[in-house]
Order: sequence, then C-alpha cells, then structure tokens
Amino acid sequence: MKKFLYFQPEYVSRFKCDGSKCSARCCKGWTIEIDAATYKKYSRIKPKEKAKEILSHFKFDPKKNLYVVRLDQTFSFENLDGEQKVFSINPDKKFSCPFLTEKKLCGLQLEYGEEFLSQTCATYPRITYNFGKFFERSLTLSCPVAAEIILFSEEPLAFEFVEVLEKIHGKHGRIRILKLPTNEDAAELIREAQVTMISILQARKFSLDQRLIVLGFFLDKLGEILPVKDEAARDNLLDLIAAYRSEEFLTREMLPLAQSIDFDAHRFILFMMNFIGYTLEILRVEEGRKFFAALEKVLGIKPDENSLVSVDEIAANFDRLADARKIFSEKYSTFLENYLVSNLFRGVWPWRFRDHSLTKNFIIFLISYKIFELITFATVHDGLDSKEDLLAMVDWFMTKTDHDQRLYKRFFELLAGVDDTYLLMATLL
Repeated sequence: MKKFLYFQPEYVSRFKCDGSKCSARCCKGWTIEIDAATYKKYSRIKPKEKAKEILSHFKFDPKKNLYVVRLDQTFSFENLDGEQKVFSINPDKKFSCPFLTEKKLCGLQLEYGEEFLSQTCATYPRITYNFGKFFERSLTLSCPVAAEIILFSEEPLAFEFVEVLEKIHGKHGRIRILKLPTNEDAAELIREAQVTMISILQARKFSLDQRLIVLGFFLDKLGEILPVKDEAARDNLLDLIAAYRSEEFLTREMLPLAQSIDFDAHRFILFMMNFIGYTLEILRVEEGRKFFAALEKVLGIKPDENSLVSVDEIAANFDRLADARKIFSEKYSTFLENYLVSNLFRGVWPWRFRDHSLTKNFIIFLISYKIFELITFATVHDGLDSKEDLLAMVDWFMTKTDHDQRLYKRFFELLAGVDDTYLLMATLL
C-alpha cells in the first residue's frame, strides 16, 4: 500500500478526539459539511427507515445544487472549486449536530463506526498542507482538547516525520494545496527554514520578544535569498540556516541587536489601540466579551462622552503594570512560546498570504501575536487564569483569526506602505 511522508508536531500522533471533554464545540455553532461519498453511504443504511431519518437532517439548496445550512445570520457558503458537491447537516434548534448524543459523542460513529464519519468530522482539528514532495500536518488551536495538549506542555514542542498510509491520507489528510514561492525541488529547503524559525522561537536562553526580533532579522535575510534559483542561492540559504541555528551566533551577533531596541509603552499602546479599534466589531463577539472586558478594566480604557479614549492614560496604566507584565511573561513563557510555535507552523507563516512579502507576512504574524499576548495578560491579571478560562480565550481568539478573513484584510489596510520590519519591531517589542 502506498505511503505518504508527513512532517508534523509530535502531539498530532497523541491527539484523540473526545467531545465529552469540550462539550463537542466542533459539532455546533457552524456548518458541518458532508461530502458526497458520505451522503451516499448514509442513504444506503439499512433499514430504509433509518436512512430516511438520517437524511431528513439535510437541506438541499437548488440554487447552488448543494446541501447547505446557515447556522447564523452571518454565515455564507462558497463552493470553492465550483464542481465538488458538499452536503451540510441541518442543525437542531441549539445549532448543534442532530447526531450529537447527550454525552457529547457522535451517534453515527457510535452506531456505525468511524468509517461513517464525513471527511470534515474525521479530520478536524487536523490541518494538512501539500508541501512539495511531502506533507505537513498540525492541529488547530480552536479545538480545546488539542489546545490543552499543545499550550500546557512544559517541554519544547517536538517535531517528527511519519509515514501515513494512503487510506488515512485520503480521508484524514484534509489536504490544502499550498503553492510555495519557489520550485518543488526547493521545498525541502523551505522546511529547513521552518525548522530554523521554530528553533529560534524555542531558544529559551532569550526572552520571547528577543526571539521575535531575531526571527524578524532571519526573515529579512531569507526574503533576500528566496526564491532559490541557482546553486549560489542554495548555498547562501544553507549558510543562513546554519548561522541562525547556532546559539553561539545568536548570542554573539543577534542578542546585541535585540537589546538595542528600546521599548516605548506609549508608542506600543498607540499602535495596538489603532489595530484593536479597527477590528473591534470582528473580535468583540459574545464569546470574547469577558476577555475584552478584562482588557478594558486592566488598561483603564474608558471612552468619554464622545466615545474617545485617552491613549496617554492607557499608556500610563500599561507602563505602571510593568512589574505585573514581567511576572506574567515569566510564568506564562512556555504557554506563549507553544502558541507561537504552533501558530507559526499551522499557519505556514511567513507564506500564509502568498501575494505579500515574507516581511509583510511576519509583520501580520507579529501584530496578531501581540494582540493575543495583550489579551492573555489582561485575562490573567483580571483573575481569569484557570485552564478552562485560558482555553476558552484561545478558542475564541483562534476561531476569529482563523475563520474571519476580514480581520487580516483590515490589518493589511492599516499596514499599506509599511514594510520596515525594524521599525515595527521597535514599536511592538
């Protein structure tokens, strides 16, 4: 049987879905897509009355020639490839999958086996990308069970190569084709660059902000070399990778540069308030209400009668919290590191937005992380520091940043004409 080579974090092999641990969040609140092969399988279930009852939960949209359901007023369905038929389960009144049992387990799987799961249900929260001659697979942090495994690990996240059988690859892979900004033969070099970025983010000898500064310098250099068009460029890339994987090089060359950047609380808050304010209606949904309330309380964000806020007052409050922020950074350093590493790998940064440079991708990655870090700090400082609170906060934040493309669109609008990595790092780190 044919096998496929996967590069993935070690935790992917340990993950096992258990809806009873997270109230089956993936089974409610959004559309659950059912592929055509699974739909046919359901229609052949015996007795016919049972098949009819199962199929009664599906709704056909003749305009799109698809089975589609809207779980809320903002959801819209798009058939991306224009040909493949996708079916969606019609949810119950609580916007939950009608096959979800009281114990938060899949009734179809319990009765008929895992092979009766749709491709969507069988793969989530796994995300797989075609990466040249191999594949990369990870887990999305919007799944609380996956997030707990990833974020609360005290050891640096480890990565591995595994061989995946064709029957698993075909159903569980959830393949998303990623067109790299280089030829297929250079994909292996891109992976080596990824490993280098991960090693930088896991260099615990340095603070997280220092690691992010070093990562910014590395990507600046990487952008000058890619795409790899000849042997000279290949050699330059290998030399760059070797240098940035060397702790001696980082200590001797990079640490002084990282330490030369002076953090300015006022400039940071001005920048962050601009971005948060510009995306407020996207992020400030019901699930995130208490986390935004914590942010407003901790930073002292108090709009006046004209709905304006004083950046000077907020910056002063933020500056007074310097000791608390330092304690937070030390206590939650592994939590934040694991978030960064997981998000970097799963999002295929800095190639996520292929129409933009590596530098611009890094800037977006950095801004998104700084918003996450700021909200996490406020959440913890306000006493919402239980594992359940943190997982709920991550679930909300990742769901919005992963599934609402308006967020990044607005980020790019605000960054129009900005490509100075050093200036942005000086503002944010």
